[in-house]
Amino acid sequence: METCPVCKLNDNLIVIEELSPIAIRIECPRCGKFTILDRVEFTAPNSKFRPKLSAWVRDLKEQDAKAPQITSDLLNNLQSSIPDRSPREKQIKLLRSIERKTKYPGQIIELNWKYDFPLAWASNYEEFLYYINSLHDRGFLSNEMTSGLSSVTITADGWDYLEKLERHMEERTQAFVAMSFSENLKGIWEGPIKNAITKAGYTPHRVDAEPHIDRIDVKIISEIKNSRFVVADITEQKRGVYFEAGYALGMGLPVIWCVRKDDLENAHFDTRQYNHIVWETEDYLEDQLYHFICAIIGKGKVS
Repeated sequence: METCPVCKLNDNLIVIEELSPIAIRIECPRCGKFTILDRVEFTAPNSKFRPKLSAWVRDLKEQDAKAPQITSDLLNNLQSSIPDRSPREKQIKLLRSIERKTKYPGQIIELNWKYDFPLAWASNYEEFLYYINSLHDRGFLSNEMTSGLSSVTITADGWDYLEKLERHMEERTQAFVAMSFSENLKGIWEGPIKNAITKAGYTPHRVDAEPHIDRIDVKIISEIKNSRFVVADITEQKRGVYFEAGYALGMGLPVIWCVRKDDLENAHFDTRQYNHIVWETEDYLEDQLYHFICAIIGKGKVS
C-alpha cells in the first residue's frame, strides 16, 4: 500500500511512479493524477490546507484539465490563493460534479465516501454526507445510502436549479487583461496570457489603447463589467493597470495578479498583500496562470 503525499490516504489503489531522482507521478483514487517535480523540497501540506489541495487537484481531473505539476513555489502560491468556500459553495461544487458525471437525466451516480469527498471540497466524509443530505433535503437530489456509498440522482428541481446557476454565475466567459501595452510585453500577451486563459475555457480581452491617467475610459469600465475575472500583470507599473484591477476588486470580481520577477520590488505597497504569480519565463507564466484560473475561478466552457 502506498500513501498519497497530498491527502495522506493509504491505499492499495494508489500508484506512484518515479520519473527521475527528484520527480514522481502519483495517481490517487481520492485526488486524481498529479506530478511532484521537486519531491526533495516538497513539504506535505498541513492538515488545514490538505483537503483544499486535494480538492483542487481532483477538480482539475473532473474538468478534464491537464494534470498539475506541483512544485514548492506552486504549493506556496496555492496556499495563499485557494479561497475558503462556504457551505453553500461546497453544495454547488458537489451538485455540479454530479452533473458532469451524469450522461442523461435519471442516471444513478455512485459516490464513494472514502474517495469522493473532495468533489464537495469537504474535509472528510462526514462533511461530505452533510452536503449530500442537504441537497436531498432541498429537493435537488434523490439519495440512497448503503455502506460507504451514496447512490444519487439529480431531480427535476435540481436540473432547474443548475440551469438558473448557469445563467446567473457562468454567463460571462470573458477574462479582462490589464497590463502594459509596451512592445517589451507584447509577446507575453500574445503567448502565455492568451494561451492560459483560452486553455482554461475563457475568452481573453485586452483594450489596446493608451492607458488612461486622469479620466475614466468608458470602454474599459464596460469590458470589466462584462468579464468573469481580471488578470492584472503589473510589470512596468502602469497606473492604468492598478486602476483597472482596483475597479474590478470594487465590483467584487476576482483579480489574478502577475508580475515579472525583476519588477516585484517595485509593486505598489497596497497590492503586496495579494498573492502574485512571479514569473521569469513564458512557460512558467502560462502554466501558473492556467492553474490559478482553474483553482480560483473554475474551468470555463469556451472551446
